[in-house]
Amino acid sequence: MKDQKDIVGNPHNGGSTGDPFTISNAFNAAQTVTVWIAKGTRWSDRDQVKAIKVVYADGTERASGNQTGTSHSFKFDSNERVTSMGIWTGDRVDKIKWVTNHSRTFEHGGWGGTEHYEELGNGILLGFSGTADSHELISLGASFKEESD
Repeated sequence: MKDQKDIVGNPHNGGSTGDPFTISNAFNAAQTVTVWIAKGTRWSDRDQVKAIKVVYADGTERASGNQTGTSHSFKFDSNERVTSMGIWTGDRVDKIKWVTNHSRTFEHGGWGGTEHYEELGNGILLGFSGTADSHELISLGASFKEESD
């Protein structure tokens, strides 16, 4: 039986306000991730990650944030794993980027913030957690399966 120790959960980087959220579907891998990018509420001169949604193979969808602006989606291929991931934050979530073992890159967001490297476990993305308000994502961290899988 799997439990929390089988998950590599990264800290939520970003601001300290907003309501907490968790995007997960037990130990099922993310199939498609969509982010929405638009000018920030507090920082209106730059793009920020307004919302994030994960769709799992069984059709389950989990989302958080304000789904406004331009959406960008990434569908993982069979046996595709994340080999590097960074989330840029300041007081909000500015940008998210990952590269996979299939040499594909997903990178969307603005130019602000500081990059925080995520611990990847075995590279199978399970979801995200963080905080959000009615306007945008405030903080974000990714979760992955542990290396033993």
